Amino acid sequence: MVATREHGRPMLDVPSALWLDQPDAHAQIDAQYASKRVSAEEADMLRGFVENGYMKVALALDPVFCEALDDEISQLWQQRPADLAVSPLSGGPTSFADYDGPARSHGYRIPDLHSHSPHAMSLYLDSRLFRMIELVFREPAIAFQSLYFEYGSMQGLHRDPMFVKADPPLDLCASWIALEDITDDSGPLMYVPGSHRLPWFAFDGTGIVCSSQATAAERTDFKQWVDEAMHEHSLSVARLTCQRGDAFIWHGGLLHGGAPIDDPSRTRKSFVTHYSTASTYTSRTARMQVRENGNWKSTARTTELVIERDGARGLDGPLHIPVARSDKPHTSTQSPSTGSWLQTARRAKRWAARHIPRTKDSRQ
Repeated sequence: MVATREHGRPMLDVPSALWLDQPDAHAQIDAQYASKRVSAEEADMLRGFVENGYMKVALALDPVFCEALDDEISQLWQQRPADLAVSPLSGGPTSFADYDGPARSHGYRIPDLHSHSPHAMSLYLDSRLFRMIELVFREPAIAFQSLYFEYGSMQGLHRDPMFVKADPPLDLCASWIALEDITDDSGPLMYVPGSHRLPWFAFDGTGIVCSSQATAAERTDFKQWVDEAMHEHSLSVARLTCQRGDAFIWHGGLLHGGAPIDDPSRTRKSFVTHYSTASTYTSRTARMQVRENGNWKSTARTTELVIERDGARGLDGPLHIPVARSDKPHTSTQSPSTGSWLQTARRAKRWAARHIPRTKDSRQ
């Protein structure tokens, strides 16, 4: 990363190995279409991703599916599993079993819902989304994290690598799926087309990750920089009002957030998945607060468990215990054998060889 300055602020030039970020991206798309590796519709979606930093996919979820997912969430609120977290608007992830706040309150989220909900798992490993994700990466991808929202997040504009780590940072993209029709007064997803091309703000002068140690002044400075950069590059905020089943896939560098909620009675049910390359993202650790002997403590678990379905693959929720629960479920670590992971990687490579042929311009 090369440090520069813009308007007196430290900036970083974060190099991207993503083929869609390269100067010849449009030529590569044309070549893939000419050789019938991608359809005309897929080629148009990839061109839009190059220019705007996002693409849209219609999954056409029926209401029965979404109602069943909502029923599973209601059951989780009743069952309060110890190996699943809930994140209230203020405060970090807390074990459902120990959470004593209001149920389904405004601003709450459920991290890694896919580990406890079959319907969420089917969205997490949706083959239609994976097709586009793997065209973006041009190599086998892996889903590694999900988030369920019942209400708008109201989160300010940000870029995913500020909070979601991948190595390299731009081996990262995400999808957002509407679980109901989304209205403008419900706090819809907001995003800034073309912002994936902007330089990167350096919070500590050297890095792009906005950690909990970032000062209030740094956060204010970042917001001011966003406003100035958007004005300088003639960029503007768009709001995603859409129909149930519409999906939005975005580049790791795209500025996005949650618009203000104008009607508090409106929900904005949605499901987010983050993806990286399967060759680099092989495990994930998650933390949550648990109560022990009347006191709160933070605990962490790590998973390497890969779940595969219809050519898609994803990490299980790190906090999930896929075997019979013990009396102390918060301390163990999932560690499948190395052989299991190697078998998954080999199958992924064979899939890539069949479906995403490399060219001389492909990533090495």
